[in-house]
Amino acid sequence: MIVLLPILSEKENDDAFLEAALKGAAHVILLIVVDADSKQEFGFATSQIQKARKVLEEVKTAIGKKRKKSEDILEWGDTKSKIMNLALLRKVDKVTLKNQDNQYFKELVEALEKEKISVEVL
Repeated sequence: MIVLLPILSEKENDDAFLEAALKGAAHVILLIVVDADSKQEFGFATSQIQKARKVLEEVKTAIGKKRKKSEDILEWGDTKSKIMNLALLRKVDKVTLKNQDNQYFKELVEALEKEKISVEVL
C-alpha cells in the first residue's frame, strides 16, 4: 500500500501517530509543501523550511526503523492543491493526516474526500 503523509505541522513525528499511520504501508511518500501564503499553523511558510525538514528527517528515521520504503518531496505552492495533485498523480492508496483543529485542515479533508481520495485522520 502506498501512503502519502504530508508534513503539515511540527507534530507528525509523534510515535503513536506514526505507528498508526504506517500500519500496512509498503511505501510512504513524505510531502512538505512550502506555501508563501501559508495560513497560521497549516503547512509551512518559507521562513519555516528548516523546521519542516527537521520533522521530516525524524519521520524518515522512524520509517527506516520499520523497514519501509520512503521518499520525500518538497513542493512550493498551495498546500491543498499540492496534496490533492500528488495523491492523484501517484495513485496513493490513502492520505494520512495528523488531526488539526482549524478551518483549513477541515477544508483539506473535505476536498480530498470530494475527489474520492481515501483520507485517514489520526
